Amino acid sequence: MFCTVRLELSLPYASSLKDKRQTIRSLKDRLRRKNVSVVESGHQDSWQRATVEFAIAAVSLGAAEDKREEVRRLLLNYEALVIDDWREEFVKL
Repeated sequence: MFCTVRLELSLPYASSLKDKRQTIRSLKDRLRRKNVSVVESGHQDSWQRATVEFAIAAVSLGAAEDKREEVRRLLLNYEALVIDDWREEFVKL
């Protein structure tokens, strides 16, 4: 079972591309520590917007939902960003 999520983010405290990259790098590091694959996939030239996608692999739908919920809580408590859009898809192989 795989869960993929595409996030459209606002970075209201970023005042430059350097600030944005630092925030996104920190976010990616936090997600990777939770065994989540993550990539920035859009808005690379915009300093207050980002598109981030991540994937979770799990043995069951319940395990994927639990991990997704853990990641969602982490993101909601991350003060440097605002989630504008959250699109998710579960894929069973």
